[in-house]
Amino acid sequence: MSLTFKPKTFIITLFLSLLFCKTAVAQKAENENNDSINKPKETALLQIDSISNRSSKQYTTCDSDYIYQYTKPEFWDMFRYIPNDLYKFGLFTIQKENLKWDALVLGTTLAAIPYDQKILDDFGKIGNKMGGWDKDSKYKSFLGLTIIPQNIPSAVYYMGNGGTTLILSGIFYGIGKLSNNDYRALNTSSELVECLFSVGLTTQTIKRITGRQSPVRAIADGNDGGAWNPFPSFSAYQSNTPNYDAMPSGHIATFMASLTVIATNYPEIKWIKPVGYSMMGVLAFNMVSGKVHWTSDYPIGIFIGYVIGKEIANRRITKIPKQTIGMLPPKPKGYKLNYTFNTFNTTPVMGAVVTF
Repeated sequence: MSLTFKPKTFIITLFLSLLFCKTAVAQKAENENNDSINKPKETALLQIDSISNRSSKQYTTCDSDYIYQYTKPEFWDMFRYIPNDLYKFGLFTIQKENLKWDALVLGTTLAAIPYDQKILDDFGKIGNKMGGWDKDSKYKSFLGLTIIPQNIPSAVYYMGNGGTTLILSGIFYGIGKLSNNDYRALNTSSELVECLFSVGLTTQTIKRITGRQSPVRAIADGNDGGAWNPFPSFSAYQSNTPNYDAMPSGHIATFMASLTVIATNYPEIKWIKPVGYSMMGVLAFNMVSGKVHWTSDYPIGIFIGYVIGKEIANRRITKIPKQTIGMLPPKPKGYKLNYTFNTFNTTPVMGAVVTF
């Protein structure tokens, strides 16, 4: 059950996702309610004294401590920040305060490698008992694209495919337009496309460095745990991709990045993370039982997806502490105190009046 990247299919899917949402929504006038405050299930902000240029910004109180400020995304934002994403990911891995995470990821990977073959065999047996989870994924064509899963395991496998991220991007674009140009949803849509490219470039680079054999090819060649052929030539990789592309998992990295982008932009929706992580666990099981990946291919993929997804989402969010703009006024004391000044027989007298 190997996956080959097809540029034509990828571009067509991206185009159709954006075109569908663009034509499904009537274009709103750009100057209509641009200075309104985005309010997902919360009361409107009544006082934002320290914020200027409200016509080009939107605000949401989705967090208990911060107001999230968004600006209108430009179309090219999803592409022009990709080099910066790659740079920031590399920088993250060498910063002193993050070395503990590097050690955790590499340590988990190294600890899992000796058990990869046994886990693969056991998961394959479980998948077989579940009814075909150990078989290749199967899809039907739709508009020239092979994207319609024919069974549950195939649908699960497609969750980590770039096409799913593009569909989610299209959905958020539609939400943004239907919600009177909701900048939060529009930014999320753009970020999902950006993370797809940034994660793809990162995982493909590391795959071409590690050159790890995928389970399906390793089984055919009799290599328990898969052979390692670091730095394969470009032609060798392209002509025999399953022989070199196991580590890290691009599906897991893409899923994790997409989940992180959505969860970071919508922190008030508490079920996103537990449901998303559970789905990622099912996806991980599916790919091991289907002989697409080894278990040790996952830690680096999760790490890549989380770091890049977080960087992309946070770049477009300006977090403003509520205390700094009067969102949390002093708690009323329950009484009012007034001072008085009088004279009594030429003697100055000061008094106080307490009203409850």
